[in-house]
Amino acid sequence: MKALQGVEGHVEWSERPSPTCDVGQVKIRVAAAGLNRADLMQRAGLYPPPPGASDILGLECAGVISEVGVGSSWQIGDRVCTLLAGGGMAEEVVVDGRHVLPVPEGLSLHEAAGIVEVYATVWLNLFQLADLQPGEKVLLHAGASGIGSAAIQLCKAF
Repeated sequence: MKALQGVEGHVEWSERPSPTCDVGQVKIRVAAAGLNRADLMQRAGLYPPPPGASDILGLECAGVISEVGVGSSWQIGDRVCTLLAGGGMAEEVVVDGRHVLPVPEGLSLHEAAGIVEVYATVWLNLFQLADLQPGEKVLLHAGASGIGSAAIQLCKAF
């Protein structure tokens, strides 16, 4: 399979073996991947992947499940998006089935590929860690950024 990898500050296509599913994992045929600051930093050599993670770029992607490992409740053909430790900018990626979400109804795979990282980050920081409650105020810096835009939307919704 083809995959994008950061090499000495630039991006190169590489040929990699197709990943295999293990217990509880799913293989996704990637349709689109999000591009985040962490991907750019990794490409520049400033943000190495965590130990054991793929050196292929891509921390979020969306696609269609093409293989299901034993113990996963997902089905081949399900449209999904996921947050990854790396590997999303490839033709295929294998991920723990518990880290996969269904693509929201009405969204394309291309749209879904760019929502997981920012919305999960906002949800974690505002609603889980800060325990934001209805009626409370939030000060957002850089409201036009991906995180800022998602934070405004979620604060307004809740």
